[in-house]
Amino acid sequence: MIITTISVRPETKDRLSDYKLGEQSYDQILNYLMDNVALEDVSREHLKRHYERLKSFDGVSKEEFKKRALRRLSANG
Repeated sequence: MIITTISVRPETKDRLSDYKLGEQSYDQILNYLMDNVALEDVSREHLKRHYERLKSFDGVSKEEFKKRALRRLSANG
């Protein structure tokens, strides 16, 4: 079996530990949670938040966007 490591904040690990019963592994807990929360529900909530952010989005002109992008590229390169 290949094992991988994921990084989580200590607070997240503490919360996840609350779901452990007996000798369950974190892998089993995560799979249980993912099996019981539909991906569509998570996606729906993500999209809902995205559209809420778009309501207050104040865009810039194409020219201003290009200027900002070029400044970032110059600063990083």
